[in-house]
Amino acid sequence: MVLVIIEGSNRDMGTNYKLLNEVIIPNFQKKRVLVAVNQADMAMKGRHWDYDNNKPMKKLKDFLEAQVDSIQNRVKEATGISIIRPIYYSAEHGYNIDLLLDLLIDNMPNKKRNLVVN
Repeated sequence: MVLVIIEGSNRDMGTNYKLLNEVIIPNFQKKRVLVAVNQADMAMKGRHWDYDNNKPMKKLKDFLEAQVDSIQNRVKEATGISIIRPIYYSAEHGYNIDLLLDLLIDNMPNKKRNLVVN
C-alpha cells in the first residue's frame, strides 16, 4: 500500500501529479494507492477555518471537495486509473483523522486489518 500525503496549502500540484502518474500508479495496484490532503486548515491561505468548531467553513469545505475531485480526475485522465477518493484532514486540529484511519484500515488486506482492529 502507498499513501501519498499532499500538503493542502500547496498551490503547485505538478510534482504531486507527476509522482502519482509516472511513479506510483504504474508500479502499484490501483486499489492499493491512497491519497490524503493534509493541512486542510491551511488551504486557501488559512482562511475560512472555524476555530470555534474545529472544522472548515462552507467556502473552505467546497474548495477542499473540489481539490480532491480534481486530484482524482487528473489521475484518471493521465493514467486511465480510478483511484479511491482522497481524504482531506488537519492533523493539527484532529479534523477528519477518523476518516483517514478508516481509509487506511478499509484498504488493508483482511489478515492485517484484523490485527489492527483487534
